[in-house]
Amino acid sequence: MTGVLVAGSSGGIGGAVIDELARRGIPTLGVDRDTFDVTLPGGAEAAVAHATEILGGVTGVVHAIGMSGRRLGDGPVTECTDEAWAEVHRVNHESVFRLLRAAIPVLGSTGGGAVTVVGSALAHTLDDDFLTVAYASAKGALVPLVRSSAFVGRRFGVRVNLVSPGVVDTPMARRAVESPEVSEQLRHLQPVSGGAQAADSVAKVVCWTLSDEALDLSGAVIPADGGWTLR
Repeated sequence: MTGVLVAGSSGGIGGAVIDELARRGIPTLGVDRDTFDVTLPGGAEAAVAHATEILGGVTGVVHAIGMSGRRLGDGPVTECTDEAWAEVHRVNHESVFRLLRAAIPVLGSTGGGAVTVVGSALAHTLDDDFLTVAYASAKGALVPLVRSSAFVGRRFGVRVNLVSPGVVDTPMARRAVESPEVSEQLRHLQPVSGGAQAADSVAKVVCWTLSDEALDLSGAVIPADGGWTLR
């Protein structure tokens, strides 16, 4: 990898990806909503162009942007508000489309590369403590988006994959992690990690998908979820 763009670098997983890439000696540029906002029209194109200029080329892109819609009224389908539905899908789904559309041709024009998107185990499983229809459906919509992008990406020499963690110990999940009841539940839901996952553990999986060790991997949905989807 000659350079990696990480969208969502101020978040827990995005920040951990930045740290892991730095540990591996890979030039990296992080962007978030305060710099190049890929959730807005034109933001993804600007972020990719800026990273290409600053890094002298980009061969890897990570989308680690995400938001919880609970404060806007996300919840069961009978209770979810229009505002939560629209905003969660705009940030967690539409921004992925924008970044994939911008990144794949640019990576292809310089010899190819890889794009990895961070999803969620909540796209594939259900639990009463995490019943948020907007979040789950937005993350679930990433599966066909990533697979269809991988199908097109092969013509550009670009691999596209989805890494789906469970509940990770990040600021976004602080409500769950700090609740004694939910923390106890997580020990059962995520038996491999024994509770909330460490962000650096998920980051290692993300960085592996970008590396030359995963050259045959594209269109994959990787459940790096502490064992949640084993149930």
